[in-house]
Amino acid sequence: MQAEEKDIRLGHSKTVENVMKMLLDEGPLSGVTVCDAGCGTGCLSIPLAKEGAVVAASDISAAMVAEAEKQAREELFKGKDALPPGLVLPKFEVKDLESLDGKYDTVVCLDVLIHYPQNKADAMIAHLASLAKSVILSFAPKTFIKRVGELFPGPSKATRAYLHAEADVERALQKIGWKIRKRGLITTQFYFSRIVEAIPA
Repeated sequence: MQAEEKDIRLGHSKTVENVMKMLLDEGPLSGVTVCDAGCGTGCLSIPLAKEGAVVAASDISAAMVAEAEKQAREELFKGKDALPPGLVLPKFEVKDLESLDGKYDTVVCLDVLIHYPQNKADAMIAHLASLAKSVILSFAPKTFIKRVGELFPGPSKATRAYLHAEADVERALQKIGWKIRKRGLITTQFYFSRIVEAIPA
């Protein structure tokens, strides 16, 4: 099991790298507002903050949020009393996706849609898009049917894991007048993730 979990963590970190590249391709992130929806332990929020982004991060798990906050302080303050100029500590909150609000340049939601069946995912995608000028989503694509229920470490083991066809995600975006601008695919032995960046059409 340890090898699987390690592999999944590697896959997730590749997803984070891919998302950072997508965002940086658009230009510097200094002052860009990002909502990291389902932030986990902050593995995306922290690199975003290091690039100068203003990050609002949330997760349904209070333990994850506490860990993310601790990691962010350690990595951004680096033992000093003040943050380096131009950097803002991410604001971490315990929140579910449904109650997210505000306006952002980008909303990123990584590996969270696995907890939503497609009809609920459609509503969630529409909600996230209503908060931002662009949205980056990652999801487990239906193309790769593996033992997905076993793939996601942590509490989700006990819950159903939902796969999403890329066409269904694209349809959900089209329904609200959005289009996919960039796509990525991350695969490791046990981890499969399709990444899409969408903007208003």
